Amino acid sequence: MQAKYWQRILAAALASLVISAHADPTMRSGRLDILQDVEEQGYRRAETVRPFRFPADHGPHPGYRLEWWYVTGNLDGPAGRRFGFELTFFRLALAPETSEAVREPQSAWKTRLAFAAHFAITDVANDAFQFAHRYSRGDGRLAGATGNPVRVWLEDWFLERSGEGWRLHAKDGALRLTLELSAVKPPAFHGERGLSRKSAEPGNATYYYSLPRLESSGALEIEGRSYAVQGLAWLDHEWGTSALASDQQGWDWYALHLSDGSDLMFYNLRKLDGSRHAFSAGTWIEPDGETTTIGAGDLAIETLDYWDSPLGGRYPSGWRLTWPARDLELTIQPVVKDQELNTRPRYWEGAVDVAGQRRGVPLHGRGYVELTGYAQ
Repeated sequence: MQAKYWQRILAAALASLVISAHADPTMRSGRLDILQDVEEQGYRRAETVRPFRFPADHGPHPGYRLEWWYVTGNLDGPAGRRFGFELTFFRLALAPETSEAVREPQSAWKTRLAFAAHFAITDVANDAFQFAHRYSRGDGRLAGATGNPVRVWLEDWFLERSGEGWRLHAKDGALRLTLELSAVKPPAFHGERGLSRKSAEPGNATYYYSLPRLESSGALEIEGRSYAVQGLAWLDHEWGTSALASDQQGWDWYALHLSDGSDLMFYNLRKLDGSRHAFSAGTWIEPDGETTTIGAGDLAIETLDYWDSPLGGRYPSGWRLTWPARDLELTIQPVVKDQELNTRPRYWEGAVDVAGQRRGVPLHGRGYVELTGYAQ
């Protein structure tokens, strides 16, 4: 669902390529608002249902303003060690990619694309969280995305198709993660067959699908030690030009792997007054991959606790989710309170544990939650 999260990427000071991959929702001027409705002409928009074709649609989609590939997951190491991880790549169009632009004189430094990437590791045993972020011109040398083969990269960080599966790699200082990922389920399409509308305005939408359950294995280096790790991951891929309405402040995104083989994704779009927006939505994914759309009024979500960031701002921290029509009740708890990425602006994205029941049968699980629009 991360579609709604990366709503406000700023492209400023192009010479040094300063890009902010999040934005303060109180800022209403002086910025390039990527997912808000825009006056710029020349960009494509997500307006109608389209067929998805793989593996081509795993790759980039030129013509749209913003696209991202987003992987999160929970990993187990030896002796009960537990880790969470996030690796995400953003492809940002700084100007419409048109045939006229292609014919313009080119220089070694000219580009109409920029890329950003975030990498984070949660070390549960040590109650610790580390993150890194990078930005680059998208000229294909330092950063880029291709569809044949499917690959997105920023310097030595990458996500790519490998046979019928995926590979990812990121390294920052002494922190390093390399994983092989294999899909257990087919792609899950959100909204109307992959057209995910964020408001009533035409074109305020993205194309959005997930690979919701990826068996993952590889190596994690942290604190000078290397761990063989394995677990489950979730991959989101989303692209569009505008999405959010002017009365939407932020969102809470939940992606949960449950012990009965089912998966749940829900994004709670928050209005300026904190209430739920009518275009909040989600997807229930059965063990065999069959999906059911979840409407804004189907789920109730109660905040159980809060975490106050030392940098300012208060985040919800613990939730009770109920879906009466499915007799589903889940309690969601962060494995570490502080999983805040101090980018500009800041957001919270972290690993969680899940416990509850469905139709009287106990459930447990793990997942990831993303919180935007709370930091000051």
